[in-house]
Amino acid sequence: MADNEMNINDQNINDKERQVSAVKDASSRTDGAEGKSFSNAKRTMKDRQSRIGIRTKLVIGFAIPLVCTVIIGIVAYSLAASGMSSNYEDSMSKAMSMAVEYLDFGFQSAISESEQLYYDTDLVRLATGSIYNEWSKKEIIENVSVDLEVKQTGNEFIKNIYIIPGSGLSVISTYDGEADVPGFYNELEDKPEAACFESLHGSWVGSHDYIDEVFSQYYPDYSADDYICSYIRPMTTRRACIVVDYSAAAMADIMGALDLGKGSKSAFITADGRELMLEGNEIVNNSDFSFLDQPYYTEAMADNAATIIDYVKYNNTDYLFMISKSYVNGSAICAMVPLSMVNAGADSIKNITFLMVLITCIIAIAATVLIIIGITSSIRQISDKLRIVSGGDLTVSINTDRKDEFKLLVKSIADMVNNTRNLIVQVLKTTENVSVSTEKLAEVSEVITSSGDQIATAVDEMGEGLNNQADDAQNCVAQMDELSDRITRAVETVKNMGSITENTREIIARGISTMDDLSSKSQDTTNITKNVTTNIRNLEESLSAIEGFVEVINGIAEETNLLSLNASIEAARAGEAGRGFAVVAQSVSSLSDGTIGAAKQIQDVMQEIKGYAEDTVKVAAQAEQIVSVQTVTVNDTISVFGNMNDYLESLINEIASLRHTIESMERHRNDTLEAIDNISSVSEETTASVSTVNDSLKNQMTMIDNLHSSTVELENRAKELTEAVNAFRI
Repeated sequence: MADNEMNINDQNINDKERQVSAVKDASSRTDGAEGKSFSNAKRTMKDRQSRIGIRTKLVIGFAIPLVCTVIIGIVAYSLAASGMSSNYEDSMSKAMSMAVEYLDFGFQSAISESEQLYYDTDLVRLATGSIYNEWSKKEIIENVSVDLEVKQTGNEFIKNIYIIPGSGLSVISTYDGEADVPGFYNELEDKPEAACFESLHGSWVGSHDYIDEVFSQYYPDYSADDYICSYIRPMTTRRACIVVDYSAAAMADIMGALDLGKGSKSAFITADGRELMLEGNEIVNNSDFSFLDQPYYTEAMADNAATIIDYVKYNNTDYLFMISKSYVNGSAICAMVPLSMVNAGADSIKNITFLMVLITCIIAIAATVLIIIGITSSIRQISDKLRIVSGGDLTVSINTDRKDEFKLLVKSIADMVNNTRNLIVQVLKTTENVSVSTEKLAEVSEVITSSGDQIATAVDEMGEGLNNQADDAQNCVAQMDELSDRITRAVETVKNMGSITENTREIIARGISTMDDLSSKSQDTTNITKNVTTNIRNLEESLSAIEGFVEVINGIAEETNLLSLNASIEAARAGEAGRGFAVVAQSVSSLSDGTIGAAKQIQDVMQEIKGYAEDTVKVAAQAEQIVSVQTVTVNDTISVFGNMNDYLESLINEIASLRHTIESMERHRNDTLEAIDNISSVSEETTASVSTVNDSLKNQMTMIDNLHSSTVELENRAKELTEAVNAFRI
């Protein structure tokens, strides 16, 4: 009955072992595939991490359009300013050169007009007083007056032409007045404007003060401001001179045609230092500014170049200074144009560039905020899932359908949860198998203990009988019949002992097989515990990577806060126009502060998770130590079972020998008297063998007690492992 129950139990154990082995193989294949997938994911993650990080991407994404726009603006502004300045210089240089050439043409025409008058014989005769006929004199004066009118009207440069004779004759002029101005050539000879009278060559003067003084007495509307310069030439007889006044209005029109722009200054300056000043296109008579007072004008006039262009500063303002000289009379046209007018087109490019940079900054900031919001949301979701996992709930579902950089992280976390779940399932199954095996081992240990007790009792009885046999050897003859009966009982007892020892050997063999399986399972438990520790350490590495992401978020938030502060400062400088931008900057600052707070919460959660992971590592390490101790104990138990098996084989051999001896005694009991001496010696040998068997049985019982204690210890450890694993929800 007991044997049948033991066979049934052995069969159940074998069935469960096959089931566990099948689960173990399937789990091993799954772990291998998942481990390979996790390894590939980890390797891909490292490759991705070796590339540009999120913080660098944000900085590059913000800096590239801004830097490119600034560079384009600076290059465009520099090229435009340089090109416009160069073009402006060239165009104004050509314009001023053409204006001076035009003036030279006018100057030459004035000289030509004076040359015609100089060689007019009638005029010469009239000026010298050679004509005494009043009618002829009147006719010549009328003809000369008409000729002067024609010359003045036909030449826009000429303001008035005067023929100034000596006393006794009247001045002939184109001035619009009916006054009769008596000749004053003789009085004019010792005046500054008459310096050319000695050489009979004409000369250019900026003003003729004495002539102005005389004319102002006869012409009420006469003004020296009406002309800008004059060409004075004496007649051949030195009794009259020709004066051709160059029109100040015509000069102003020529200079105004240059269209220098607002804020510009221009002037026509004669060789003797008379200056016609224009600001814009208007003549200014009492200007605070004069080219004659400027050192750059003096340097330019000392230069032999016909046209000079330079950049000068006046009243802390930069100007483009230009001067073009006349080779006819030594006069010059000077101009000063504000540099802002020259670079007006380039300034518009600068304003457009500034606007583009501002728009680029706003777009970059908006993109950065959106990226931060996306990262924060993703980390919050991952943190919520990890918080559930840290509570022991491994049934949580993690969505890995992502397209951003968090895809690898989420997939790694999902793989970690799945691997942990599979590991816990395997640990539970292994724990159940260990518990069942421990129970069976305890039962086998009890059976071996009971059998050992029976063997010890039988051996004691055998020793006692042999002692009695030795004592009663002298009375063998008288008690042979009784001895025969006892030998018969001894044969039966030996047979029973042989049966018991055979059963004991089978039990020990099954115990050794069970302990081998237990040793294998202990090794599997050790490997699983190591895998648990490795996975938890990988979890700590993932948590460290998440902490790195949190530090990146903190850095981005701090940079965003700094940008919002700069934006607030710029908005404050802009005043009312920057109020809306200040509100946006305040919102960005609030969002940055919220991001920093969320990152701090994430770090706190990570610290909690890391603490749980460290505690789990410690528990796994303890479990690994316990399993190692169990493995050692199982190995010791296997060794004990081996020794028991060896002793039992010796016992079986001795019992077989005893049985043959007793049977021989049965067959030769008629010869017992003759072999009494042999029986005595055999009895002594048997007594010694029984003593040896008795000692072996005692050692075997001690080992069986140790096996029982180890079994109890293994059962307790299996219960502790079950309680630790039950903390997880799978």
